[in-house]
Amino acid sequence: MSVSRWICLSLAAGLLVGCQSQKDDELSYQYDSTESVDKGVPGSAMTETEEVQASVSAIDKAKRTFTLRDDQGNSRTLQAPPEMRNFDQLKVGDRVRAIVTLQRVVYLREPGQESGSSAAALLVAPQAGNKPGMLAADTVEITATIKSMDTAKRTATLQFADGSQHTVKVRPDVDMKGEYLGRQLVMRVTSAVAVSVEPQ
Repeated sequence: MSVSRWICLSLAAGLLVGCQSQKDDELSYQYDSTESVDKGVPGSAMTETEEVQASVSAIDKAKRTFTLRDDQGNSRTLQAPPEMRNFDQLKVGDRVRAIVTLQRVVYLREPGQESGSSAAALLVAPQAGNKPGMLAADTVEITATIKSMDTAKRTATLQFADGSQHTVKVRPDVDMKGEYLGRQLVMRVTSAVAVSVEPQ
């Protein structure tokens, strides 16, 4: 999943809730992606990052909304949630920087290895009187059991906790060992958003 899908969701979940205007454009962003694998070892790690920089171009204190405009002229109006307790400190011209990071780690759980927490969350807001801002992170762990493997097609069928099954391709460098059958495949997804506001 691209991090672009998380921009509005992450902001909506924390500092900024909901896009208000149907006429708004998508704010431009810088995108970066890295993936790493250990040759021959099942699993991978991928990190995707998107950064948005924009200025506050309008504020409606009664409706608790504000409009961001990026350097390309795109704008988006957002709703400030109750958690944004420093909304009154926001001024037209303030520069907003939001960095959204999505990290996916996939690995085979070793026999006897304990499972981690299935979910964890963090939300940090600034002290009253300071400029609005936020750091939020959320981690979800999903496990699936390897039910079968097709060495000719190089696929593995995974069964999830709800009973659903999904077939995935196996990398060419991974040896499809029979001992993997019945093992758990762990998918840990961490999403984080950091939002800062600088006066101009």
